[in-house]
Amino acid sequence: MALVKGLLTDGKPIVEITLADATPAPREVSAADEATPFQVRPYRALLDTGATITCLCDHVVTECKLRPYGFERVIGALGPSLHQTYIVRTGIVCGDLSDPHGVDRGLFQLEPLEAAVIRDNQWFDLIVGTDVLSRHEFALTRGGGFTLTLY
Repeated sequence: MALVKGLLTDGKPIVEITLADATPAPREVSAADEATPFQVRPYRALLDTGATITCLCDHVVTECKLRPYGFERVIGALGPSLHQTYIVRTGIVCGDLSDPHGVDRGLFQLEPLEAAVIRDNQWFDLIVGTDVLSRHEFALTRGGGFTLTLY
């Protein structure tokens, strides 16, 4: 069990998350002196109980050079539409996110998941939907905070 505590950012529960492609393109096979580093990138994620699927913004797909997996029907503010999906590995940064020194932080690795692509915005890079949140406990707290208990 791991705990994430934070303060709402402009009324939104935002967490720090890492992302890596779960289905990377095959590399050329050859001898090497060192292991190839595994690219894990940090992003901001909105915890959204109104989203049924985790979503990635366009720039995340481009930066991580993700390979398309399939399509998912997503119902947004303008109605239903098909969105490209990707299989990704995510990790949520645990600890007290309001602590400026980042003491006692860790990383909780989630199972690989299918995520749909959405348009870029100024508030977050990903949306963590109920496909993830329903396996854990998420609560808003008094005074403008939130907790996420990961199992």
